[in-house]
Amino acid sequence: MTEDEMINKYFEGNIREEILRNKPKGLNEIRLRACQSVILRYGSDEKILSCKISEEELERIAAKMAEYSVYAFKEEIKRGFITLKGGFRVGICGRAVISCGEVKGMRNISSLNIRVPCKALGCGERVMKAYEKGFKNTVIVSPPGCGKTTLLRDLIRQLCKKGFNVGVCDERGEIGCFNDLGLRADVLEGFSKRDALEILIRALNPDIAAADELGGKDDFSAVKEASYKGVGILVTIHGDSVTEYMKDFFDIAVILEGKKGKGEIKEICTPG
Repeated sequence: MTEDEMINKYFEGNIREEILRNKPKGLNEIRLRACQSVILRYGSDEKILSCKISEEELERIAAKMAEYSVYAFKEEIKRGFITLKGGFRVGICGRAVISCGEVKGMRNISSLNIRVPCKALGCGERVMKAYEKGFKNTVIVSPPGCGKTTLLRDLIRQLCKKGFNVGVCDERGEIGCFNDLGLRADVLEGFSKRDALEILIRALNPDIAAADELGGKDDFSAVKEASYKGVGILVTIHGDSVTEYMKDFFDIAVILEGKKGKGEIKEICTPG
């Protein structure tokens, strides 16, 4: 699903027409807040549109995005987002629905943030030079929304072209959304990182395993276990600098600039 297809599918009336008419090149986000103007973000800039979105319109958009089935997207909604076809991640704010002390979903939706996936072919060339003597375990470190997934996609493409089999743990359907990762990419979508890595190593024999946004201890444990089995590791993480745990494991850290949507490399360093 392309940018325009997503807008035509989920928006309606004047709001849809104004977004399409004012949509800037390099759109990163569409921000919707109940009873407020729609905001289009591109890079570090934004456009504030004249149209305002009502609570009812916001609820209808959220329902469409969840395909009118809260149950189908239950786990994603509990985590505060839905991933649409094409890799669009939609952040959701509202009132928690709690049962037996557990968050079951959301109601009274107050805002949505639609993040638009970006393709930047060749943006990983500088990093690829560090692999001239062979691949090295790599972590991409970036603040939110600054291009780490875009860089990860391009590195996967380029590594595939170099002859590496790359196993991709695409937990949220955002890495392989353009269906162009390359001839040697094997993508497991919707699995946890641990489950995906186990399947990839057992059945698909990857040279390198790639994953986006390592989170808790289980994610780190899973990639370390994969590396002990002879698989190279290429991952991203939220942050803005090298931390102690990176020094013990990664050979290369790629630090991105804190500029929204830019994906510019600030530094390539050896964590240790």
